[in-house]
Amino acid sequence: MTDPEVVPFPVSTRDGVVLGGWLARSVGATQAVVLVRTPYDANAHLPLARSLARRGFDCLVQDVRGRYTSGGTWRPYAAEAVDGLDTVDALHQRCPRTPVVAYGASYAAHTALETARADRRVSRVVALVPALGAHETAYAVDGTPQHLDRLGWWTIHGFGRRAEPALAPEVLRAATAVADREGPMAAAAGLGWESTRLDAFGELWTTPALDLADHFGDATAPLLVVTGDADPFDAYARRLAVGWGARSGAESALVSGPWGHDLGTTDPSLRAAYDAAGSPGRTILRWLTEDEPAPGQELRLDASSRAWSERPTVTTTAPATERGHA
Repeated sequence: MTDPEVVPFPVSTRDGVVLGGWLARSVGATQAVVLVRTPYDANAHLPLARSLARRGFDCLVQDVRGRYTSGGTWRPYAAEAVDGLDTVDALHQRCPRTPVVAYGASYAAHTALETARADRRVSRVVALVPALGAHETAYAVDGTPQHLDRLGWWTIHGFGRRAEPALAPEVLRAATAVADREGPMAAAAGLGWESTRLDAFGELWTTPALDLADHFGDATAPLLVVTGDADPFDAYARRLAVGWGARSGAESALVSGPWGHDLGTTDPSLRAAYDAAGSPGRTILRWLTEDEPAPGQELRLDASSRAWSERPTVTTTAPATERGHA
């Protein structure tokens, strides 16, 4: 099969920042252009872009503001709606009449959702194990602070242009114990973070919770949510599926299974189930091309029987069994 062409695709935002990215051009007729905006290095997402291109989708993978090849200052959860809108503008100028699909996992799911919320030109949204916002990553749905996850994530991804070294496991455990006793800011100060980092980290813990039905109530694009029982954001993901388009009537569907935040990529039993029944990625492609699962339905993988089944979408507030960084 012909290898997809990959070309640079810089985008200038309304305030003059240049966002770096690469566009993989589809092999054959283009069904849509998939937009992936990530803080985790767009270059690392080129295998995904090429895979989608082989299946008839253009795919733009882009570094978010302040990360890797993109200019500007990195502030998690601060600018994704506006920068996403400017990126859709650029796609419509350079890829006219091509539908735009906002797509992403974890933080990139946040960027996809915010882009679709801000821009009705987005035709579809795929949100895998979504990290919906600052509060929703800092606190579980029952209000429990997620000290270990947030100290770990912000150490690696919260401040620099590139990923920084992770805390040693014993240091992270000790910092989490301090956070549990004295609060997260005491733990961050104990790690020696400078004042600008402390200020940014402090905002995380004071950001109000999103009312998901209100925040995403006017969204118009159909949404597919992929969530796992062991993902720490599962309850939020299910609430997102129910609240999406609360005022507009936009439709949503759900894909679920027993995986965690890594979508089961390291679990041999899940890999075997994917080989037998089809992976979540295959179900996403089916939804993009055939509208399955149907709106209001949950397509669920049972790992023991290695089979998918469909049922009406339900919400849950059961605690996840696995922690995982956004």
